Amino acid sequence: MSGPVILFGLDGATYTVLDDLVGRGVMPYLGRFMASGARAVLHSTVPPLTPPAWTTLVTGRSPGHHGITNFLQYESSDTRYVRVISSREVRCETIWSMVNRHGLQAGCLNFVAHGPAPKIQGYVVPGWLSWRWVKKYSHPAGLIDGFRNDIAGFDVKELAMDFQQEHKAVAGARIEDPESWVDMHIRRERQWFNILHHQMQHEPCALVGIVFDGVDKLQHLLWEYLDPAMEPDQPSPEFLRIREKCWDYFRRIDNYLESTVEAAGPDAHVLVVSDHGFAGSHEVVYINTWLEQQGYLTWKPNAKVAPEDSHELGDGNPYHLTELDWSCTRAFASSAGSNGIHIAVRGVRGDEGIAPSDYDAFRNELMEALRTRCADPSTGEPLVTELWTREEAFSGSGADLAPDITLALRDHGFFSVLRGKQVLKTRPMVIGTHHPEGILIAGGPRVQAGAALEPLEMVDVAPTLLYALGLPVPADLEGTAATGLFTREYVESHPVTRGAATVPPAHWSSDLGSEKDEPERLDAEGEAEVLMRLKALGYIE
Repeated sequence: MSGPVILFGLDGATYTVLDDLVGRGVMPYLGRFMASGARAVLHSTVPPLTPPAWTTLVTGRSPGHHGITNFLQYESSDTRYVRVISSREVRCETIWSMVNRHGLQAGCLNFVAHGPAPKIQGYVVPGWLSWRWVKKYSHPAGLIDGFRNDIAGFDVKELAMDFQQEHKAVAGARIEDPESWVDMHIRRERQWFNILHHQMQHEPCALVGIVFDGVDKLQHLLWEYLDPAMEPDQPSPEFLRIREKCWDYFRRIDNYLESTVEAAGPDAHVLVVSDHGFAGSHEVVYINTWLEQQGYLTWKPNAKVAPEDSHELGDGNPYHLTELDWSCTRAFASSAGSNGIHIAVRGVRGDEGIAPSDYDAFRNELMEALRTRCADPSTGEPLVTELWTREEAFSGSGADLAPDITLALRDHGFFSVLRGKQVLKTRPMVIGTHHPEGILIAGGPRVQAGAALEPLEMVDVAPTLLYALGLPVPADLEGTAATGLFTREYVESHPVTRGAATVPPAHWSSDLGSEKDEPERLDAEGEAEVLMRLKALGYIE
């Protein structure tokens, strides 16, 4: 086996921001790490959304196979009931247990869709949980209590998602107090790093993964302070103060990366990766309003209309669209974060909709309408730049949980599912939104210094991690090991080997296509807190 491998995740990181921060001297260690290592653009999933992307990264399988398509998704293929995703929905083996099967331990910190924690050989502290659930859903039992005793300043409430606080912070960050928003994420990242550093010292593993998700949160709300293209010619004192606070966050991430590389030792390989990139968004597209105008959707008579000064993306109970007239609705969008349109098919999740025999023709008609008639009313420019069918974006056993059509908008934003007065509205300020191009930067003794690879795919990361550990790549992984990251001499003497197929998680039978040994999931209170988190970030409202 080679030395240890560290997966250093920066949720939403983009070269647009990182290269600028390196150039300004805000992240000097990252600059040295880049110069001595290799890099590539890392293409996200379709859509570029946190749960499917990170799950693809840690399974080496695409969303249609691993079963995670969104934050909220259909519970099954025959119901309209939607619920928050958890580890229960993950159908494929993760990189952690792949490593375990070779007698090696793994550690996993702050990954989405990992609660309840899989019972791996090593440790797991899941992300996207409130403090009341972190202890219960971590593995092994007693892990969090041990941190209280052994880590100075450990506070599970700072470590976990404080949904009430984050919701309040979002409400004020755009207009009043962005600095407290940044400070909250600085405190959270410090807690996660302290756990990482403690575990690397006291429970070293062959593979350790951690996600710092404040990168995503800052960019969502404070993009104008981080995108170098948006810097004013004459910045105000307020702009400079807020930007400096943002830079303080990134300085700390830079320090954490340096400390992690030092703690891992000279034989370690470190991959800095993101689940997607970021860009600026200045438009709100009311896709259900467009569907209404085109005759595909009908609202109930008293369905409310979004206020003129609102720029939010979703509304209503996230489990169902209560204001639709289902008897006259053939297509609808239920979740802003998915950028997906569902087609109502008679006999599938209800008695309303088109006849099953008309499905292909109707979907083709709708896609053509989106290409040609969903346009900027002032210029005629198409608002939709790309379209994917369910089979294209979600091929696999989980496809029936996904939207029938997934689209990309011209400014990469998420559409709104509200009933708007018009299809297109301009935001008063640019916000950050997900972009399909993320990052992958590799460093280590066998990495080819200065290499710049062609873009990689999310499914390539798991095979690359296994290759860096000197392990065979399971035959059913969809990606390939990115050998271009490593020196020619090392690759020639260590060719990629293929191993046996992965093993489904204990709660899932791939042969039967059904769940078994179901782990405990969040209760109603826990799900409500996760929904508040999604609401705070604009994925639902």
